[in-house]
Amino acid sequence: MKNILLQIFIILLVFSNSSFGQDLPITKNVKEAYRVGTRDISGAPGKLYWQNTGDYNIKIKFDSATRLLNGTVDIEYTNNSNDTLAQLVFKLYPNLYKTDAIRNMYIALKDLGAGVQIESFIIDNEYFDSARYKIIGTNMYVDNKIILPKQKVHITVNYSYILNAGSFIRTGQIDTGAFFIAYFFPRVAVYDDIDGWSEHPYLGKEEFYNDFGDFHVEITVPDYYQVWATGELKNKHEVFTNEIVYRLELAQQSDSIINIITTGDLQNGHVTNKNKDSVNTWIFDAKNVIDFSFCISNHYEWKSTSVIVDSTSKRRAGVDAVFNPNHEAFLPVISYARKTVELISYYFPKIPFPYSHLTVFEGLDAMEYPMMVNILPFKDPADAMELTAHEVFHSLFPFYVANNETKYSFMDEGLATLTEFMFHPLIDSTIPLNYDISPVNLSAGTDEDMPVMTPTPQLYGKARFANKDLKPALAYLYLQEMLGESQFLKALQLYITRWAGKHPTPFDFFNSINAGSGINLNWFWNNWFFEKNVPDLAISNVNNRKLNYSIDISSPGTLAVPIHLTIIYENGSKETITKDISCWANGRKPINLKFKAKMKVKQLVLGNAYDVDINPENNKWTF
Repeated sequence: MKNILLQIFIILLVFSNSSFGQDLPITKNVKEAYRVGTRDISGAPGKLYWQNTGDYNIKIKFDSATRLLNGTVDIEYTNNSNDTLAQLVFKLYPNLYKTDAIRNMYIALKDLGAGVQIESFIIDNEYFDSARYKIIGTNMYVDNKIILPKQKVHITVNYSYILNAGSFIRTGQIDTGAFFIAYFFPRVAVYDDIDGWSEHPYLGKEEFYNDFGDFHVEITVPDYYQVWATGELKNKHEVFTNEIVYRLELAQQSDSIINIITTGDLQNGHVTNKNKDSVNTWIFDAKNVIDFSFCISNHYEWKSTSVIVDSTSKRRAGVDAVFNPNHEAFLPVISYARKTVELISYYFPKIPFPYSHLTVFEGLDAMEYPMMVNILPFKDPADAMELTAHEVFHSLFPFYVANNETKYSFMDEGLATLTEFMFHPLIDSTIPLNYDISPVNLSAGTDEDMPVMTPTPQLYGKARFANKDLKPALAYLYLQEMLGESQFLKALQLYITRWAGKHPTPFDFFNSINAGSGINLNWFWNNWFFEKNVPDLAISNVNNRKLNYSIDISSPGTLAVPIHLTIIYENGSKETITKDISCWANGRKPINLKFKAKMKVKQLVLGNAYDVDINPENNKWTF
C-alpha cells in the first residue's frame, strides 16, 4: 500500500511540474496588488479592490459653422484608494491636434491649432491659475492639491477648442452638415492600483482608459440639427416634433425597422422643434459608463429598431443606424447591428446586452464608444458586416468590462476580432466568408514580431495589428475548440461577471479563464501571449500498409497550433482528423495519427482557413 501511495505521489508531483503547471511571469506591480489584497491570484477582484470615480455634469455649445466648442464641466471626483494624491492628472484628448503635440499619426496642417483653452479651473471653490497646472501634450498636471483617501472634491473647468475639420481620428467633421464629437471634455485620468496615474499620452494610434461615472450632458446646437449620444435623451418632446417622438417610441417596442427620419422629413422641416433663439438644447443622462460621445447631423436619415435582450425580464435595447442617404452601402448596417446585439445576448457570450441602446453613425472611421459606433460606408458587404459586428461587440469590452485599452488593447480587440469570423455566417450566410489571417504569418518570426503581452504603445509595423487584434482572436478560437463552446462560455462569463464595472488586468483575465474552465491553462497563456513563437506544423512522415495509414505531424515551429488534417480520396471525397492545441501542451514531440482509409488516398492536407502557419509547403503530402 505504501508503494502504491508513493507512486501516486510521484505521478502527481510530475504532473504538477509539467507544462500544465507553469507559472505566468507576473509583473512586480501585479504581485504588489496581490500582496496588498486589491486583486486575487484566482483572477477575482481582491477583498480590498477599489477604483476611483468621477461623475460629470457637462454643458456645451457647438457652433457648426466655426466648429467652436465651448464647454463647462463639473466633476465630482472621489479618491476611493488608500493613497493620498499629491497631484491630479487630467486628459485633454483634443490636444492631439495641438501644434506642438507629439503624435504617431499624420494630421494635416490645416487641422493643427492651439488645442484646448482652459478659461478657468476651480477645485472646491479655489481658483487655480495657469502657474498651478502644466499641460504637456494631452496630459494636464495639477500640482499642490492634496486629496486624502476617501475624500471627494468638486472640480469646475471652463474650456473651449476648435473641432478638427479633416484628419478625422475617431472624432471630427464628417461633411458640412455632420460631425462626430468624442473626447471633447477635460477628464480626470485613471488612478489605479497597478500603475498609479495613467500618464501615457494620447498620440493617435493608441486608444483609451477611463474611469466609470455618471454623466449628465446638455448639448446646445442649431435647431436644424439632430443629436445622438451616449445615454438616454431626457427631453425628446422638447427637441423633436410629435411625429418623430411617436415613431421613436414605436421603434423602441418593435422588432421591425422603423424609418424615424427620412429625407422627406428633413426637406419639409418636420423633425426638430424650432425656437426663437434658433437653437435646441439636448439633454442626455448616462449611468456608470466610462465615456460619453455624441454626433450631430442636419441631413442624415435615421432607421431604428429594438431587440429583446433579456428573455426573463423582456428588456429591450434600441438599435439605430444614422447615415447619409446617398450612401446605399449603409442600408444593411441596421440589420447587421441588430443581429449583433441579439448574438451578444443569446449566443456569445450570452450576456444580455447591457445598455439601453446602440447607435451606429456613419463617419470616417471604424470606432467604438459607449452606446455609439462610428462606421464608414464600406462598399464590400463582408467588411461592412464584420466591422459592424466588431465595433458593436466592443460594448462589452472595454466599456462594460473596462480593461486598460491604452496599455493592453489585445484584451478587447482580440475578442472583438473573434466575432468578425464567428458572427459572420450567423448574421448573413449569403455573404462569402473569406477571412484573411495572413498578417500573423507575415509578422511571425520577423524582427518586428513581439509577444502579445507587449504593451500596445510599443507595437509598430507588422507586429501591431497581428499582435493586438488577430493573433489573440485566433488564440481564443483555438481555446474554444479545445475547451468546447460550453466550457469556454462558462469561463468567459465568469470573467465578465467578476469584472463588469471594473478594471481587469491581463492576469485577471487569464486566471479567471483558468478558474471558469477548471483547467490550468498557463502553458497556453505562456505559449501564445508571453513568448515570441512561430507557427509551423508539417507532415513529416507517412506510412501506409493495406490502407492503414500512420502519419506523423511535427512542429518545426514553436507556437501551439491545432491539427486539422484533411484526407482527400481518389474519388474526391474528404474527411478530417482533428487534434486540438492541447496535443502540444507537454512539448513538441511529433503527434502520430492513425486511420483506416475507406479507399486509396490521393492527398493529405494540413491546416484549415484559420490555422496559422508560416510554411505551407510542408503541409501537403501527395501520393
